[in-house]
Amino acid sequence: MKNLQPLFIATLFVIFLGINTIAQTGKPQYNIMCEREGNYIGDIKVELFSIITPLHVHNFDSLVSIQFYDTTAFHRVVPGFVIQGGDPNSRHGDPSTWGYGDSTQTTVPAEFTNINHARGILGAARDSDINSATSQFFINVADNSSLNGQYTAYGRVYDGMTVVDDIVSSPVVPGTERPVQKIEMFVTYLGVNDSVPDSPVLIYPDNGLEDVMLTQSFQWAPVPSAVLYRFQLSTDSSFTTIEQDKLVGTLNNWVGGLQLGFVKYYWRVQANNGGNISNFSEVRSFTTGIDVPILISPPDSTVNVSTSPTFEWTPVIGAVSYTLQISTFGSFINFVINQPGITSNTYSVTDLDENKKYYWRVRGATANYEGLFSQVFRFTTGSTNSVEEDKNLFTYNLEQNYPNPFNPITVFKYQLAEPSYVTISIYNMLGMEITKLVIEEKSAGDYTITFNASSLPSGTYFYKLQAGSFVETKKMLLIK
Repeated sequence: MKNLQPLFIATLFVIFLGINTIAQTGKPQYNIMCEREGNYIGDIKVELFSIITPLHVHNFDSLVSIQFYDTTAFHRVVPGFVIQGGDPNSRHGDPSTWGYGDSTQTTVPAEFTNINHARGILGAARDSDINSATSQFFINVADNSSLNGQYTAYGRVYDGMTVVDDIVSSPVVPGTERPVQKIEMFVTYLGVNDSVPDSPVLIYPDNGLEDVMLTQSFQWAPVPSAVLYRFQLSTDSSFTTIEQDKLVGTLNNWVGGLQLGFVKYYWRVQANNGGNISNFSEVRSFTTGIDVPILISPPDSTVNVSTSPTFEWTPVIGAVSYTLQISTFGSFINFVINQPGITSNTYSVTDLDENKKYYWRVRGATANYEGLFSQVFRFTTGSTNSVEEDKNLFTYNLEQNYPNPFNPITVFKYQLAEPSYVTISIYNMLGMEITKLVIEEKSAGDYTITFNASSLPSGTYFYKLQAGSFVETKKMLLIK
């Protein structure tokens, strides 16, 4: 049966241009008259998204034009989920075959988008092959976000959800999802809804917001009938160059990887109702905060550093002071030095322990806020001993990735106290392992590894180091 099956597959965006559908703009509308055992129970009126999913709309319209759907049944009802119908087997065939479809039917390639499978959205049923949709469709009776990006949403009910609710509450044959009484449909074409959606009204952030760091959330008010929104971000007010151009099915968007250093960004949003696209909203702007210091001295992984070193970093435009932190742990769970209020880009310390591993980082501050910390550097104070002779040079440690949040490249640093068999794995929020970055025997020492997440969607991920009996896990955030 072509039932809906949640599959863990990447969202696929398929764009088709120049398809000869029944209307290049506007939403074709249809009436689905419903009868239960020959008794009229009501009409479900739907409109389809011709400019978003032209192949599915063309397929549906072609079937309606030959009265294909007439007397087919809503053969599947799942309260709190969907009703499903449109199988030719359900006209006169054995009820046990309803939902299996006809293998000779023309299939329609998937047109996955970011449309949210909300209550009233009409989608294409399929089997495990994403390109196996034919005539069968389903109507969501609840918000089913688990279907997003897994099934093609190509229309919506604009009138008659009470009839849908009547159908989904029908008594079913025990052990099945098939109504006891056959519910037939008769589908006719009504015309085209050529309405143009209003421009979105922006909510957040306020125009002219300052001191934005690496990430920012954006929100706008809902536009009636809109199912997709186009978000654009640029560094010029005319949007000649685009930093992000993204279609979303929600009323918000996260952007990561913003450039620090008083960079001015501009953003706007457009609404798409499936048949037409609105004008863009007003343009708002915001400015990022101060940049992150770049560490200079002592260089990363330097050994035999003086116990009274001078630390140096690049000056940051707009910073009036700096905070220097030095720790014996890469996670900075304790401090040897935690010195705010430094007014130059150098600072000297004294009396560090000999033959000791240290970590250091710096951040700038304005009169109103503190910036982000720099990358972490490590150094070892004056030691002429080898690693084998002086094992306290190293401990087991997994540092926080940098940058974090990131898009799409980040760096991990870790340290091994002694030779170990090492694995470093990446996991998603469900605890599923995505990949292994390291699987090998390593000597004691410091290591750096680069992770490219360009193939992954935005979200929260975890990375885990296992070296012998030592295990540590840290969280990271990918925002595209």
